[in-house]
Amino acid sequence: MEGEGTKLEGVYARLGQELLRLRLQRGLSLRKLARQLGMTAHSGIVDYERGVRIPPADLMTTYVQVLKPDGNRLAQLYEAAVAARAQQRVLDSIQTEIPLGPADVEWVARQYVEQIMALNNVVRALEELTSKLSAAIA
Repeated sequence: MEGEGTKLEGVYARLGQELLRLRLQRGLSLRKLARQLGMTAHSGIVDYERGVRIPPADLMTTYVQVLKPDGNRLAQLYEAAVAARAQQRVLDSIQTEIPLGPADVEWVARQYVEQIMALNNVVRALEELTSKLSAAIA
C-alpha cells in the first residue's frame, strides 16, 4: 500500500530514538550495552537505534531491565512497532492471496493486529503470574 513503508519506518525510528536516548542517559557505550544485554556484537544495537529493525521480545525484556526506563513510553513504542510490523506483514500477505479492496485489507489487518495485541496481553499476564509464583516458591 502507498506510504506503508514510510509509516513502518517512522514507528521503528521512534522506538530507536528512545532506545538511543535511554542508552545515552545511562552513560552506556554500544559495546557495554551489548555485553549487558548478552549480545556478542553491538551491530544489532546500532540497527535498533537507527530504526532499521526492532528487538525480539526476549531482548526487549532485557533492554528494560538494563535501561530501567521511567514510565511506559518504551513499552508503548515497542508495542506500536510490533503491531505496525504485524499489520504490514498481514497487508503484504493479503495483497498477494486475496483480491480485496483497500478498505477490506485495512479492516482485516486491523482485526489481525488487535488479536495479536490481545495475545500479547495474555502473555504478559502469564509472565507476571509465573514471576509471582516463582517468588512465592523461593
